[in-house]
Amino acid sequence: VTINSFIKYYESWGINFDEDDIMITNGGSEGLMFAIMAVADYGDEILIPEPFYTNYNAFSSVAGVNVVPFLTKAEEGFHLPSKDVIERSITPKTRAILLSNPGNPTGVVYTEDELNLVAEIAREHNLFIIADEVYREFVYDGLKYKSFMHIPGIQDRVILIDSISKRYSACGARIGLVASKNKELMKLILKLCQTRLCVAV
Repeated sequence: VTINSFIKYYESWGINFDEDDIMITNGGSEGLMFAIMAVADYGDEILIPEPFYTNYNAFSSVAGVNVVPFLTKAEEGFHLPSKDVIERSITPKTRAILLSNPGNPTGVVYTEDELNLVAEIAREHNLFIIADEVYREFVYDGLKYKSFMHIPGIQDRVILIDSISKRYSACGARIGLVASKNKELMKLILKLCQTRLCVAV
């Protein structure tokens, strides 16, 4: 029932998921940790624009994965730097780019051009995009949210993280999800889900 309700919710945002594209998790936190564990081995790296949600570092640390930040600036509205600046942080150990959109704690709403830039980098360097989009309904000042799931040609490398904690003010319910159209990746995440008993649904 919960997965079907999420499927209907995403349809309202123009995102289509099958049942096996979604795994319910103990909040978005577990979804993030499982996503990192599924794409990276011990000692690998993920890129994150800084400032970032502090727990991204904690989740990566638990997985033995190193966070490699690249700086965004307040005077630029915390928007992403140029492609070459981001690419300077990529090494042979880089496995993914993790972004919160809208951003936590900066509040930045990435533009379509920025999302396309990240998609281009992910394609060229064979990286996953871990898209934390739990704040999608908190966009103001005429800005427009767009999901990484809306970008064609990268569906096999986008991992969507979501939670009911923000839009329903239900942090204590601990209901989140990890979703992807990459069937092989979701089989790996299923194995991680099977290592714990259940979630609060």
